[in-house]
Amino acid sequence: MRQNSFSIEYGTFLRKVFYVFAIFVLLMLVLTCIMMSDISRMSAYTYNSIEKIPHNRTGLLLGTSKFVSRNKINQYYLNRINAAVELYLSGKIDYIVVSGDNALKSYNEPRTMRKDLIKMGVPPDHIYLDYAGFRTLDSVVRIKHIFKQDSVTIISQDFHNERAIYIARHNGINAIAFNAHVPRQDFFVSNVREFFARLKCILDVYLFNSKPKFLGDSIEIGGENISPKHAQLHESTTDRNHEAAENGKNQHNDVVSEEADKPSEPQTE
Repeated sequence: MRQNSFSIEYGTFLRKVFYVFAIFVLLMLVLTCIMMSDISRMSAYTYNSIEKIPHNRTGLLLGTSKFVSRNKINQYYLNRINAAVELYLSGKIDYIVVSGDNALKSYNEPRTMRKDLIKMGVPPDHIYLDYAGFRTLDSVVRIKHIFKQDSVTIISQDFHNERAIYIARHNGINAIAFNAHVPRQDFFVSNVREFFARLKCILDVYLFNSKPKFLGDSIEIGGENISPKHAQLHESTTDRNHEAAENGKNQHNDVVSEEADKPSEPQTE
């Protein structure tokens, strides 16, 4: 009888735990759906028309790799470049901050994008490079804390822009965005990747309170433009000294040599 009674009580306890867990999971799913919906609502701040988008002093061009294979250009990259040039030449932005990944000496998104912007008519002194845009959150937060911009036009594909604006407005940045064309052949893959990127975004904003990997000294837009031959990650002095000690060096990161851009997998994060 005692064993039977214990089994009944234990079974009842397990059912209660299961119900509590199920309710918790359901609540998390509901909250996640609400937050996902909030990100999608940022489409209200995006524009497809060059005529309708308001003027902003600074545009933030989010980086991605130029190639998907050795001889195949990344259409996301090409369309973002075209969108940034169209904004600039139409007088909708006065300066462009190119923010991307430069974690490896053989891979330099900002510098590559700068070269193509110049080829298409954007003056070099109107292009600023952010080498520490390792991901969207870093690029967006750094536009305020490093480049001192409280209002900005973000340039990327529509789904990416919605997430970037969500991060921007959470950080007190009055952001709008111009939508670069989305390559239709990659539409499904991009949306699957974006779903998980938005989950990560929600965790970064509400749970982890994530910060950029590097901050550092401020850069004045319209003031002295750091030469791409000398500009690199703008870490704090402590970060620079720590890295120098690890590498046995006494100076800041060397600039990437003038070598051909290395192909890489496309990135939209």
